[in-house]
Amino acid sequence: MNKSHAEAQGRGVGATFSPLLRASAPLCETLLAVVLTTTLTAHPVSAAEATTADVSTLVGLLELVIDADADTARSCLRTLAEKIRGGEVDAATVAELKKKLAEPLGQVLARGDNPLAADAALLAALWGDAAALKSVGVLAANEAAPLDQRQFALQTLVFARDKQVLRLAGTLLAAGETQRIALLALSRSDDPAVADTVLAAYPALGAELQPQAIELLTQRVAWAKALLAQIAAKKLPAAALNVNQVRKLLSLGDAALAAEVGRHWGAIRDGRDPAREQLVGQMRDLLGKTPGDPRRGITVFGKLCGQCHKIHGQGQEVGPDITANGRASYEQLLSNVFDPSLVIGASYQARTVRTVDGVVLTGLLVEDSEQRVVLKAQGGKLETIAREDVEAMKISELSLMPEGIEKQLQPQEIADLFAFITLDKHPDDKSARLIPGAPAVK
Repeated sequence: MNKSHAEAQGRGVGATFSPLLRASAPLCETLLAVVLTTTLTAHPVSAAEATTADVSTLVGLLELVIDADADTARSCLRTLAEKIRGGEVDAATVAELKKKLAEPLGQVLARGDNPLAADAALLAALWGDAAALKSVGVLAANEAAPLDQRQFALQTLVFARDKQVLRLAGTLLAAGETQRIALLALSRSDDPAVADTVLAAYPALGAELQPQAIELLTQRVAWAKALLAQIAAKKLPAAALNVNQVRKLLSLGDAALAAEVGRHWGAIRDGRDPAREQLVGQMRDLLGKTPGDPRRGITVFGKLCGQCHKIHGQGQEVGPDITANGRASYEQLLSNVFDPSLVIGASYQARTVRTVDGVVLTGLLVEDSEQRVVLKAQGGKLETIAREDVEAMKISELSLMPEGIEKQLQPQEIADLFAFITLDKHPDDKSARLIPGAPAVK
C-alpha cells in the first residue's frame, strides 16, 4: 500500500463517519482504540505498511474532527495521548504519528487562541516536540488552568523525561490543591531524585496525602532506600509505613533494602497473623472504656481509612464503600478493621505486579487484557501497566487493607474513629444511631 493510497483511505474513513463523529465523542474514542490495535491479517503486508495504513486512518479521523468539532477532537487527542503514555502504542507507531500529525497539530499550536492548543501540545510533547514541551511546562505551572489539564501536563513531562519535571513538581507539592496531582504524576517517573523531592515536601502534605507519598516511595529501589534513610535518621517514623508497604519493600528484591527492613521491622509475615484474634479482644476492651468523639473520628477516617474506603460519600472507593458494607454488626466491624485478612472477598484480593524495569505496584485488579493490566491502588489512583511491561503478577493472600492500624493511631484516635464508624448515619444527622452491638461508651 503506497502513501497516497493510505492517506486516501484515511480521508475516506473520515468522510464516512463524519455525521457520527460530530454527534459522539465516545464513538471517536472507540474508533481510535480499534485503529490502534488493528492488525492486518487477511492480506499479509510488511509491518511498516501495516503501521502506515493504521496511522493514516487515524490521522484522517483526527483531521476531520479537528476541523468539525472541537469537543470531539479534544476527546480524541486525549485518548491518543493516554494510550501513548500508558505504553499501548509501540515506538514505530509513535514515530509514524509524529511524522503525519506534525502539520495538523502544528497548525493548531500556531494559534495560541485555538481551543485545542493545550491538547495538541500535550500530544506533541510526548514525542519530544520542543515547542510543545515548552507550552506544556507553562500549562503545568499555570494556577488558573483546570487541575486535570495541569495533571496531564505534568504526566506528559514525566513521560518525555523533561528536565522541568522535578522543579515543577516541587512547586506543586508545596500548594494544597495541586499536591495530589504532583504525586500522581511522579509515580510514573524513573528519576532517582523523585525521592528527594517528595521527602522534602512530605511534612507539608496533608494527612490524607502522606500515605500516598509513602506508597509512591515504596515502588522503586532507589526511592525506597532514600525513604529508609530518613527513617534511620529519625526524620520519619517507621510507623509511617503500614505492614503491606513494608512487604512491598521486600518484593523489590534488593538485598540491602531487605536488610534495612529487617533492622527496622524485624521478620515480616507473608500470611495472616493468627494473633490478630487476640488483638480484636484487646481493642474491644479499649473501646468499651474509652469515649470517642465522632466528629474527630471523621478526621481520623480521612487520614487512614479514607485512602481506600468511602463512608457517607467521603473517601476513595478502592475497597468496599462501608456506608452499607462491613458494618452489619459491631463484631463484624471489629474483625474487619483489626483482622482484615480473616475473610477476603474474591473481588478484593490484591494483586502485586512487578514490571520489567523493577517497579512494584499493588492494588485491586480493574482490568487484565492482552494490552494492559490496570490496578486501583491506595488513594484511588489507577495504575496502568502495558502487558509487555509486566514481568510477574501474583495474587496476595493478604487483604489490601493492612494489619496494624493500631500502631499507626493513638488509643484516643482509635476511639474517635470507632465513635464515627459505629454510627449508622453521619454524626450531623440527628437520627444517627449505633450499629447493632456497639457499646454506648460514657
